[in-house]
Amino acid sequence: MKKILTFDLYGTLFDWNYSIGNFLKLFNINIHEFFKIEFEEIKNFRPYSEILKSCLNKLVKDYNEDLGDSFVLSFAKSPPFPDTLIGLKLLKKMNVKLGIISNTEKRLIKITLSGLENFFDWIITAEDTGIYKPDIGAFKKAYDIMNVNLKDVIHVSAYPNYDLATAKNLVRTVMLKRYNYSWDEEIRYLSEIIKILI
Repeated sequence: MKKILTFDLYGTLFDWNYSIGNFLKLFNINIHEFFKIEFEEIKNFRPYSEILKSCLNKLVKDYNEDLGDSFVLSFAKSPPFPDTLIGLKLLKKMNVKLGIISNTEKRLIKITLSGLENFFDWIITAEDTGIYKPDIGAFKKAYDIMNVNLKDVIHVSAYPNYDLATAKNLVRTVMLKRYNYSWDEEIRYLSEIIKILI
């Protein structure tokens, strides 16, 4: 059976801190304020673009829909981390299947992954599951959709709070260490996951 790697996308493979942070700098808003609000907003399901707009509306005094739409597009244009493409290319040469489990929606992820979709065997969004991570139901539904044996799965994320603390109840978990969090199994660069697979 092929080994299966699933990934969180934003903050793990693509740098949403860069895109969101630079947008918020226009209004002298600290990105940490955004993430505090965002983590509360995802407790109730609705399209992720609406969540992004709601967060911005709470942070910016003169909010309007044009500003909200621009923020959503800026988010969708988050760039890959430098090691992401190298790691994905190496993994595609191995006997590994790759999936994404993301708190977003299909039209946004299509923008983010433009030209890179073929790296992934599955792209599962909250639009597919109707549930946001870290709710365990988001992972259960995603893996049901993928129709995989959980014993074959390793989930990779940079975040204990969004992903790892919940996913570890279902599958093996590995932290891609982008920030100052700690986890039992950690890698510094995506290509290092190959050592875990061998």
